[in-house]
Amino acid sequence: MTAVYIHYPYCETLCPYCDFFSSTRPERTDFFRILQDDLTRWHQWLDEGPVQTLYFGGGTPSRMPMDGLKSVLETVGNLWGWPSSSSENAEITLEANPGDVTSEKLDSWRQLGVNRLSLGTQSFRDPELSLLGRRHNADQARVAANLIDQAGFSSYSLDLIFGLPGQSEDDLEESLDILASLKPPHLSLYGLTIEPKTAFSTALHRGEFEELDRSLWLKMYQRVCQWAEVQGYHHYEISNFARSGHESRHNRGYWRNQSWVGAGPAAHGQRLTDRGLERRGHPRSVRAWAESVRSESSSFLAGGGLREELTLRDWFRERCMIGIRDLQWGIDPERWAAELGLDDQPILDVIDQARACGWVESDDPCRLSSSGLLQSDRVAGMILNA
Repeated sequence: MTAVYIHYPYCETLCPYCDFFSSTRPERTDFFRILQDDLTRWHQWLDEGPVQTLYFGGGTPSRMPMDGLKSVLETVGNLWGWPSSSSENAEITLEANPGDVTSEKLDSWRQLGVNRLSLGTQSFRDPELSLLGRRHNADQARVAANLIDQAGFSSYSLDLIFGLPGQSEDDLEESLDILASLKPPHLSLYGLTIEPKTAFSTALHRGEFEELDRSLWLKMYQRVCQWAEVQGYHHYEISNFARSGHESRHNRGYWRNQSWVGAGPAAHGQRLTDRGLERRGHPRSVRAWAESVRSESSSFLAGGGLREELTLRDWFRERCMIGIRDLQWGIDPERWAAELGLDDQPILDVIDQARACGWVESDDPCRLSSSGLLQSDRVAGMILNA
């Protein structure tokens, strides 16, 4: 399976909590020509078609010009191809800001082949949206979600962030009530984490606000999980909930730690080999990315970005660490190790330890239990460092 990620870094404003690479500068006039060259070089490095999933992230991909979006879709199709069977249509997702969503744009996106949207609603309370630096308001979020539902997309997702500074349980319930009325097929419900080098991190260290008490944060997480189950969603990943058939196929490829392409500034990709896993990535700069792609004298992604190689054992452990996030498929370390010809008893030992603590279910495959959800980072660390 080939998955392709496209990073479109341009934003109108920068959100204070976001640590993804983004820029408020005007789009380079040659951005999409360079992106096409980038994809071509990736294809030379990873030629495993057809493309099963394509994801436009950012930044704010909903600000992309339609001719640029069209050129990317055509380039990906020409290089890797699309599934030949209509029953196996590629999942093509585009992240959208509610303030960018119009009926005209929705029609254009669908005509070009986008069949799934991820809407960055984040909250349905104006004070929280202001705190998060979002450029839309609660009414725009509701309108955008309804427009998407009416436009006939095969699937779409809404985002909600909880655990905000000063947020109360009643505040959270207000947003959950609105989500319940909208009935989206997929939800991403994230607890706020203050990432280093973000505006929120700077403000926190200046004493401008206090993080939400951890016990309340965990209580809110338990509440959103309970709420989602009552609403008929399947909790298939730590922060993701879906109605049947609407799970994100693209993200599941990440959680299985398979091969994928990552084009655009700061994007990275990886490929599996007989020796393990090779990972390559671009620098967090539009100019440095462009120079790297256009440099004919250097080997692919040789300078300025990520360059990493994992042995089969390291890849196996990383796959287990990431895969434990998948609450439906889980992980099968004993079988996976045998398939790779590995003997990694320490991994099996830490799984047994996690089971003894009640953090992993007793049956196979290994999946986090309800109490293990609250210890997910700890379990992942145990697996990686076994």
